[in-house]
Amino acid sequence: MRSIVITLLILCSTSATAAKKTFLQIDPGGHKALIKDIVFTPDGRSLVSAGDDKLIRVWDIETGQTVRTLRGQIGAGHEGKIYAMALSPDGRWLAAGGFMAGTNTEKVGTIRLYDFSSGRLIALLSGHTNVVNALAFSPDSRILVSGSADFNAILWDVEQRRQLRTLQGHTDDIYAVAFTLDGGRVVTGSSDHTLRLWRVRDGKRIATLKGHTDEVVAIAISPQDGIIVSGSGESDDYSIRLWDGQTGRFIKTLAIQRTQVSSLSFSPDGRYLVSGVSKGKVCYVRSYPSGKRLLNYRGHDNIVLATAVSPDGRWAATGGGSNQEILIWSLPDGRLKQRLAGVGATTWAVGFSKEKEGQTLAWGKTYNQQGFHQNRLGRLEYSLALPTSQRPLGAPREVNLSVDFLRAQDQWRDWTLRTADQNAILEIYHQKVLKASIERSSSDGYDHRSYTFTPDGQSIISGGMNGVLSAYNREGSKIGDYVGHSGDVWAVAVSPDGRLLASASHDQTVRLWNVQSRENLFTLFHANNGEWVAWTPSGHYTASPNGDKMIGWQINLGADKVADYVTAAHLHQSLYRPDIVANAVRLGSVKQVLAQAGLTDFNLEQTIDETLKRNFAMWVIAFFILLSFLIILIFTKIFVMIIN
Repeated sequence: MRSIVITLLILCSTSATAAKKTFLQIDPGGHKALIKDIVFTPDGRSLVSAGDDKLIRVWDIETGQTVRTLRGQIGAGHEGKIYAMALSPDGRWLAAGGFMAGTNTEKVGTIRLYDFSSGRLIALLSGHTNVVNALAFSPDSRILVSGSADFNAILWDVEQRRQLRTLQGHTDDIYAVAFTLDGGRVVTGSSDHTLRLWRVRDGKRIATLKGHTDEVVAIAISPQDGIIVSGSGESDDYSIRLWDGQTGRFIKTLAIQRTQVSSLSFSPDGRYLVSGVSKGKVCYVRSYPSGKRLLNYRGHDNIVLATAVSPDGRWAATGGGSNQEILIWSLPDGRLKQRLAGVGATTWAVGFSKEKEGQTLAWGKTYNQQGFHQNRLGRLEYSLALPTSQRPLGAPREVNLSVDFLRAQDQWRDWTLRTADQNAILEIYHQKVLKASIERSSSDGYDHRSYTFTPDGQSIISGGMNGVLSAYNREGSKIGDYVGHSGDVWAVAVSPDGRLLASASHDQTVRLWNVQSRENLFTLFHANNGEWVAWTPSGHYTASPNGDKMIGWQINLGADKVADYVTAAHLHQSLYRPDIVANAVRLGSVKQVLAQAGLTDFNLEQTIDETLKRNFAMWVIAFFILLSFLIILIFTKIFVMIIN
């Protein structure tokens, strides 16, 4: 009965607010984008993680399962991404910061403060004017320090939810912050290549710590002696350096790591130092204070940006790899204890069968470890029969090796595509003569991670970082964007008839597009356990028996409130429409299909609202029927007792 009451309260809350802005999200049971921060709870039984997928997960370490999630307001693009997270030493407060308010510079640097035990969002701390990259609590849990891309750090009174003082002086983004052991000083690390040591009581700068030759992205404080340890995250400086925690005086270079340092974590006794990597895939364990390398941990297959050590000092946790896994392993010998991950995986490859219409879509989720080619990062492993006038949309199955598939084409007749400047530039050659260049920057995908000619050779389609997918003509001018992916686009392919575009992404999905209109026709999520779901931008979907449990809609309730979430499984009656998904591919337009189905005025938010209200009413009726039954049962027992 208690569970029924709880369900009623949830449904009541959601139904009353479902008209708010909603966003479809995949929930594969684990992270699906870069993990930026992880931390053990003080009792060592749980681990908390957060990152670019805009979600905070709390894991049970013994079972390896997510036991609860914390959601905040999100939006399109970067809005809602979590770049920094901190749990107070007493386990009471959880702070999260990042890209919190879209393009609104007054709100983008907001920090969310949660009551960790209840998950309630209790306050928004506003003061930064750019994204928050680093957070740390004082040893007594009373003060929070934040570092931002606005070049400032701020000290906050946690109980009063107010700003104490601003630490100004850095000339570039701040990426790392930490309190000294006694809580009397704060150290900050910046892209300006320096650290700065500050006095907490008045915010005065004690010292500027110079020596790194590139940006400082990681800081840890030795539990043994209060020494400051810093690491650089760029190619000009792989050093880990030691500084006096009282004065900021440089002591020595502890180690030169083989690649960029992304994070640093001490064991509670200070004997071991764990470091992550922002390039490569090997994490390191070093003895402190000697710096001797004790272990190269090779459990991940890609970069690791987050590290932590358990309160008892037995286990290290590292978050990263191609599939965003958190691995918990023995600190002394690297023995794996637990893998915290969902059922999703990065998609590295995509293609169409070579018959004229390209009637089969194929993709792969295994990275090619043997050789590197920008348009051949993985092999094709699974396929899906696309709908025709004679057949419906198929279900994922292992790829038929006898079928020839068309993948990205970097040549068309005597035209050729090449990349330059570490893939930041895509060069277009005709008869070996450079005709045009397409250069990308931080605002439009950084680089060209996948690219292809269309079959007629008139257009070029290129995928980049952060979901950028664009079409260009042969003169290098942009035609338009294919908007939908939230992660790097690793592979693209165009069907032989030039009608459909397929793209594979780090966001663990495959998307199908109309090449000419650039309309997203459907998105496919194929889980490692065989379950799958494909949906249109309108929210209509088709799925395996349990596939609709893996997607849902987050319902924003305001920047100062925890968001609601409802799975597609709860909306099965309204949104399960295999016919709409199939017809979107046949006709090449979701809008046209909705019009033919008499759904021109279809509104997803309204549908969710109405469906949940119906569900709520049904639960209320069921609740009162059960309550009536219990009352009758109780009175019957009382009546029998009186008679006897």
